[in-house]
Amino acid sequence: MIIDRKWTLQEAFENINQAYRPGGQLSGPQRNRLIETWGQLVGKSHAVSEIDKLIETHGSMNKACKIVHMSPRTMKSLKVFFESLPDELERVEPKTKYQFIEGEKAAFEEDLNHEFKEIKGNNPAKSIQNLVDEYVIAFLNSSGGSIFWGITDQALIKSVILNNDQKDNIRKSINSKISTIEPAIDPTQIKIYFHDVQGSDNSYVIEVNVPKSNSIGLYFNTSGNTWVRINGCKQKLQGVALQEYILKRVQTGN
Repeated sequence: MIIDRKWTLQEAFENINQAYRPGGQLSGPQRNRLIETWGQLVGKSHAVSEIDKLIETHGSMNKACKIVHMSPRTMKSLKVFFESLPDELERVEPKTKYQFIEGEKAAFEEDLNHEFKEIKGNNPAKSIQNLVDEYVIAFLNSSGGSIFWGITDQALIKSVILNNDQKDNIRKSINSKISTIEPAIDPTQIKIYFHDVQGSDNSYVIEVNVPKSNSIGLYFNTSGNTWVRINGCKQKLQGVALQEYILKRVQTGN
């Protein structure tokens, strides 16, 4: 059964109850496991708030339990399970302090947690805005990490000259794209750093640091597209590959 993370908790009960009869010797426990899987998909805070909302909507724990065909004892255990889920986002701290020198190679390489992007043209804010959501989504769906604008694919520092207004425009353009990611995330969880570059005045390497998501659900852009990090590269998932990836995350819990 495919679980839709857009369901409310009551909708999850309604749809899952149709496929797995509540109270059945085999179907009952399976129904409960699928409700737990829904909670893993939507994340800790949303799942807990949905239980509270369900109880508030129906006036009491007992009334809510009758509506969804679950005993109060099991409902309480379900809430404990949701509360035990890990926080949705986990900060990924850099292993070393970054130091950048114009024209020299970076002291680290592109890998699962680091992506290099060279900025071409004279509009750095637009160059970053065109791609930032794809890379943020890929890192959220994987192990977190950072995108560095101002480093070439060959790991050479090719910094960006910016004034204060341009830096502000870059922050605004990144936050604008982050706000379109689905499901919504707190934009303050995405950190933007302007690293000074030695050997060039008013030059920067721009780092967009993305936390790791502990939810088994995936993040998408407004067009319904999603990406992951595989072998240090951003890869788009769609069709059968997307279904298999989601099923694997559900089965393994990560």
